[in-house]
Amino acid sequence: MNYELYAEVIIDIAHEKVDRIFHYRIPTPLQLLLQVGMRVLVPFGRSNKKIEGYVLGITDKIEIASTKVKEILQIIDDSPILSEEMITLSKWMRDVYQCTLIECFHCVLPTGIQVRSQWIIEINSKTISSKIDLSSHSPLAQSVYEYIKKEGHGVPLKELEDRFGNQLVQVLYSLRRDKILIQRSVPQFKNLSKKIKMVSLISGSKMEQVYEDCRKKNYHAQVRILEFLLRNQQAPLLDMKQLLQVTDSSFRSLQQKGVLAIEEIEVKRNPDLGGPAIKDEFFTPTQEQKNVLQYIKKEMQTSMGQTILLHGVTGSGKTEVYLQVIQELLKEGKQAIVLVPEISLTPQITQCFIQRFGNQVAFTHSKLSIGERYDQWRKAKEGEVSIMVGPRSAIFTPFSSLGLVIIDEEHETTYKSDTTPKYHAREIAMKRCELSNGIVILGSATPSLESYFLAQKGVYHLTKMDHRATQHSLPQVYVVDMRKELVNGNRSMFSKDLYEALESNLERKEQTILFLNRRGHSTFVSCRSCGFVLKCSRCNISYTYHSPYASLRCHYCGEQTKSPRICPACSSSYIRFFGVGTQKVEEEVNALLPQARTLRMDLDTTSGKHGHTRILEQFYNQKADILIGTQMVAKGHDFPNVTLVGVLAADAMLYMEDFRSSERSFQLLTQVAGRAGRGDQKGRVYIQTYTPEHYSIQTAQKQDYEAFYKHELLYRKEMQYPPYTHLYSILLVGSKEKKVIRTSFFLADFLKSGYQGEIFQVIGPSPASISKINNEYRWRIMIKHPDQTLLQQYAYNRITHFLQKNNILDVQIYRDMNPLVMY
Repeated sequence: MNYELYAEVIIDIAHEKVDRIFHYRIPTPLQLLLQVGMRVLVPFGRSNKKIEGYVLGITDKIEIASTKVKEILQIIDDSPILSEEMITLSKWMRDVYQCTLIECFHCVLPTGIQVRSQWIIEINSKTISSKIDLSSHSPLAQSVYEYIKKEGHGVPLKELEDRFGNQLVQVLYSLRRDKILIQRSVPQFKNLSKKIKMVSLISGSKMEQVYEDCRKKNYHAQVRILEFLLRNQQAPLLDMKQLLQVTDSSFRSLQQKGVLAIEEIEVKRNPDLGGPAIKDEFFTPTQEQKNVLQYIKKEMQTSMGQTILLHGVTGSGKTEVYLQVIQELLKEGKQAIVLVPEISLTPQITQCFIQRFGNQVAFTHSKLSIGERYDQWRKAKEGEVSIMVGPRSAIFTPFSSLGLVIIDEEHETTYKSDTTPKYHAREIAMKRCELSNGIVILGSATPSLESYFLAQKGVYHLTKMDHRATQHSLPQVYVVDMRKELVNGNRSMFSKDLYEALESNLERKEQTILFLNRRGHSTFVSCRSCGFVLKCSRCNISYTYHSPYASLRCHYCGEQTKSPRICPACSSSYIRFFGVGTQKVEEEVNALLPQARTLRMDLDTTSGKHGHTRILEQFYNQKADILIGTQMVAKGHDFPNVTLVGVLAADAMLYMEDFRSSERSFQLLTQVAGRAGRGDQKGRVYIQTYTPEHYSIQTAQKQDYEAFYKHELLYRKEMQYPPYTHLYSILLVGSKEKKVIRTSFFLADFLKSGYQGEIFQVIGPSPASISKINNEYRWRIMIKHPDQTLLQQYAYNRITHFLQKNNILDVQIYRDMNPLVMY
């Protein structure tokens, strides 16, 4: 007897109105095959458009008439792509980050696997046999019809648009209205697996006879193929053709003789890691490391989802602690995720793990191809690897026995997503380890204020390493007052002390890092006659001048234009470049120290798959004396020959429009200073500033985190900023400025009028720090409250009510709980 079974399906449409379960009948042949976590193809909507869906449950009971239930068309996956844990995690993310479940699924799954639909235009089968009268239609309509008829099958809409241009819309409307043409949606399945052709000998064949026959007839290519396979058993077809210099015809001939087989097999890609070759040296742990390891191993024995904050100074050997903790974890058959904040750090730390753990390690980052990332994901899902290293997105690695998540440089803002869902990797890590009974280790020399605050309160477990693992002291840090340099007549970007240090480092053949957190040549271009500043027309932000191509670029929307020779406002020729970027630093170094070999590392020089690793490898192998860069060079790197670090403009970070600017400055200064003196030689650091008295600079000079923490905490408490309160950001964006402003004020008033016994502080509305990006105007509202759960519920309910009451068009509303970057 057959029972009716129904699948509970979430449709792959990221919209709140369809963010719910839809029931579909499971055809009898599919009932034994379908599992929770698989994707299916289903008809949806009035037009029964074929669309992808995710199966979240299977039931034999439904609350609507079974006659109204549509049927599943096809199972897409051979096995579930979403585990029960990932489904639970995604549901939690939907609630916390206030988005749709589909947006969460897209986040946890690898890019490129989604089924896409394509519109196909074809001749109506009901009219194809009859004579069609097109006399009432335009010549263009007749051409479109003849083109589709000639093709003999449906033609993609995109192909027709490219061929017939803008008037196609009206033509298709008239032909569809008269039922001559029809339009339908066809799902496009993309297979990301890589397949290659493998060649092998057929056992039991008359190989010896064929071989002798080929020799006698001087079939040299076939002889080479057979001799190669006798030695190697099997090999990829493409490799054999290149190595043996033979063609397909030789392989076909041997196939026909029955001695050779060619079959297509699936292989997983092994992406090139790149970066310098680093020799793994197993160090005897210092006493501090032993203490930390003992503490962490004790916590691992209970494994109840704990979070440990490892506060260790730069060079204290945190990576070695990670390695030895994972070594213990692997003995228990568990798996680990290691997160790093920058793509540039992935090769270096991955090499350390591969050296120690071999092929148990996989890595991922955005510079890998979609296929490479898919294969790394599959290796983890299928249990072929036990360690995944990568940036933020690696937190969704589908390990089935996750025991540990390590977040290195946990203070970095890159761990917070700037697209929906706006998750923080630290929060996801803690939830995943709660579900799997694992532990989270947060490592940093400069922990975020919030993390250290929670550690002090006992929410996180705190452990410390206060000394460098090599027993060498921290570098000597000098603060240079650039006001005095100016008084003494030095208008160079280099202070006298830093310039002399650069010269002496070159003489000693030691390396230097120069840090400036601004790329480009000059930060703005202005007319000295009338004061006009050249700005991006789309963003109302000053252009940055890039010297190699004499071009002006907007770093927000990407617009690019040639630098003018005369002022667009007053026609004066007094156009000048102001401010300093990394390109200008490179020019200045090459002019002052022509003997120095320089490298520059910023977004402009690191494009391409191996852009980061190429530069780092050259510098690690001492092919350059000076590395000039933005914050890419400031964190995590270990260059033993770097003994000098110069920070050219510490003030640029201090006065950003962000309450965290002092914290970010302290972190960057301390991190970049930590790149010096990691080898045998003593390190020196020069911080150039016009405000040497600022507490961020004073504490960074002493590399005194505790002193900075106490000072900053007083400011946060007085101003009621995190960690004493939580922030909820509402960003309103639209192309019509007046409508954005009006909607912002309406929403702010609506939020202020809805207090229900709790005091929520609504700040704004006001223009965002960058009030226009890519012709979109931006206004912001902030809400403060000490209880995160109450704040989220209040904001969500009020905004939802506001949208239900008002028909908001042309204005997008973006929400973010505890934003780390506000622009």
